Amino acid sequence: MDQPNILLIVIDSARVDRFSCYGYDQPTTPNIDAIAAQGTCFDAAYSESSWTLPVCFTLFTGLAPREHRAEVHRKLPDEMPTLPEVLRRRGYYTFGASGNTFVGPRCSLNRGFDEFFIYRRPWELSRLYVKYVAQRLGWADEGGAAVTKRFLDVAGRLKGPWFVLLWYNDAHHPYLAKQPFTTRFCREPIPFGERLSLVRRMRRIPQLAATASAEDLARIGQLYDGGIGYDDMLVGQVCEALQRRGLWDETVVIITADHGEMLGERGLMGHGRAADMYRPLLQVPLIVRAPGVVPAGKRSSALVQLADIPHTIAGLAAASSALADTAAPVVDLVASARGGAARPYAISEREQFSARSVQNAQRKNPRFNFEPHLCHMTAVVQDNYKLIYRSNGRNELYDLAADPHEEHNLIDAQPQRARELTRIIHQWREDAAPHPATVGLAPDDDQIVERRLQELGYY
Repeated sequence: MDQPNILLIVIDSARVDRFSCYGYDQPTTPNIDAIAAQGTCFDAAYSESSWTLPVCFTLFTGLAPREHRAEVHRKLPDEMPTLPEVLRRRGYYTFGASGNTFVGPRCSLNRGFDEFFIYRRPWELSRLYVKYVAQRLGWADEGGAAVTKRFLDVAGRLKGPWFVLLWYNDAHHPYLAKQPFTTRFCREPIPFGERLSLVRRMRRIPQLAATASAEDLARIGQLYDGGIGYDDMLVGQVCEALQRRGLWDETVVIITADHGEMLGERGLMGHGRAADMYRPLLQVPLIVRAPGVVPAGKRSSALVQLADIPHTIAGLAAASSALADTAAPVVDLVASARGGAARPYAISEREQFSARSVQNAQRKNPRFNFEPHLCHMTAVVQDNYKLIYRSNGRNELYDLAADPHEEHNLIDAQPQRARELTRIIHQWREDAAPHPATVGLAPDDDQIVERRLQELGYY
């Protein structure tokens, strides 16, 4: 395909094991399943971090969090090249739409787009109505409908080549999918008052993790499935619009998530700094459909990461050298889908809590034990083994093939394997230097950003 149209869909907080095309026993993703049948599903795709901000910088730049330093400065430096800029220089029309307010102008992530739509929540009385009435009744969503509508408005005037990013936020906690998806996957009716109580408690998700009953967790998981199903329905509308306009056959479609989600495993919920680095959080869905280029109906076991997406897209646009150099062992997803190269290892990192964040978090979530999370964490995956390396020394080692749910810590039983993976981490830290554009940037202390993070239940 010569400069194909490219559609990148990111479903925020989407667990790979809740997609029916990845083996889930509920029909949560029929539209995505149909796309997967026309492309390749990657079964070993990992995120670079455990929450949105560092990951969206990675998807936009192809750099690892250690290189772009998004968790520190929180705004994209002007001198750091982005995928939309690269594509626009190659003659692409670039359009983006996001239901997550961090993925947009607030963090300078609209740079390089000809048009960028950000879903903004209503203010004052209308905002209170939407938040406390309409969303809780399933009458309003987290911006997915608005993102889709804006794309449908633009689709009628798309002329190739074009690049479109759609970022859906409806699977993010507190899992308020719009009707009829709100409770579509509930095994039995949840009394309305109890559902409202769960939604309210999810505003302090670490506290909920520490206090939830088994019944609470089952219901939360079912509400979460509704968010996945709702976004799948919106993806179906997008694909239908492209088919109606005769654009489908000449469009590369990539579907993924920025990270997964903890749903009560190990007493953890949500994502971010108090959700650790376990598999439900770091392994993500990744589906690549490129007619005539990527095999259809195939599953790939190649080890890949999200940073491979922008580099692959740049390659499809014949601009593979235009993004910044990264120390990560990047692979081309097209080649991987054909049975080619995989990464020798995957690295995910998470910064440590600041002192102020810890104080705020503990005050608002008094039943949750933050102490194990007060450290820098790095996870490395190689040859189906995974090491979680913590700066406090509480390391864990798992054989993912024999123990996919990470229940048996092998750190004492296999010290040699742990040492080998630790060496990879230390070498990575030596090799992955911050991008020159980040040098001298002051840490971002934006109180608006902090307040938004708190509203989302991060702490």
